[in-house]
Amino acid sequence: MKKIIIAFICMALFSACHQSKSDIVKDYIDVTNSYDTDKKSQFLSDDFMYYGTDTLNKHDYLNVDSSAYFEYFEQKSTILNIQDLDSIVKTEEKITTIVDSLLEITPCILKMTYRFSDDKLKSITVDSILNGEEYLKAFEEKWAPCYFYIQDQYDIQEEELYKNIKKYLTEYITLPASERKQYKTYANLQGTYVGDNTIYKKLIFRGKKTVTIVDAFFGIPFASSYELDDNYLRIRTDKSDLLFEIIDSKTLIGEGFAYGTYTKLD
Repeated sequence: MKKIIIAFICMALFSACHQSKSDIVKDYIDVTNSYDTDKKSQFLSDDFMYYGTDTLNKHDYLNVDSSAYFEYFEQKSTILNIQDLDSIVKTEEKITTIVDSLLEITPCILKMTYRFSDDKLKSITVDSILNGEEYLKAFEEKWAPCYFYIQDQYDIQEEELYKNIKKYLTEYITLPASERKQYKTYANLQGTYVGDNTIYKKLIFRGKKTVTIVDAFFGIPFASSYELDDNYLRIRTDKSDLLFEIIDSKTLIGEGFAYGTYTKLD
């Protein structure tokens, strides 16, 4: 009888010490959020595979994840919902970055599946991104003016930008609202606008001052400059200024010689 009781106690102790698969996933995410690649590797089986936008084996997955980008941008995963289904664990996770937080972008929500081989992760699959299109649209809308500001003020390479991203973001969000609005207008203008049955076939904007005008008759381009005035912009020519009203991020309405609608190419 004594031996049976001891056996039951040992079994109980073993069960108490043995982690559930959902607990393993939680620990794995904690390690991921700490950017510790060595510890993260210990959770993965030798034949581990990641299935997301790309399909990666263990080596490639850890190499991508060891990129300093994640730490610079303070990327974190938060479990919103978790289900332990015997051999797999399913989660719903919120992925946040410092860009999302400071620019007030609603974070991405991912549905994930974690598969196991014993107590190691055999694979991780991104099943779906619940708000992917909405997130990308909001990100592009809010990041473009900030990026334009950073390049305008510092003219730096991306690697240098990443290293100091918090500094640049903080500077940008503390600008007066009028300045942020102006940078948004500059950012939206960048690119090529095509006229609809207009004297000028194309307007190509680069930076805060430069614009190239292409006439509709001979297709000859010539460089000029432009100035912003709230929701209007003036383009200088050798005869007189051309006036355009900014309708939205994709549309300009020209007046006078520039009369007509100009639509931005994607």
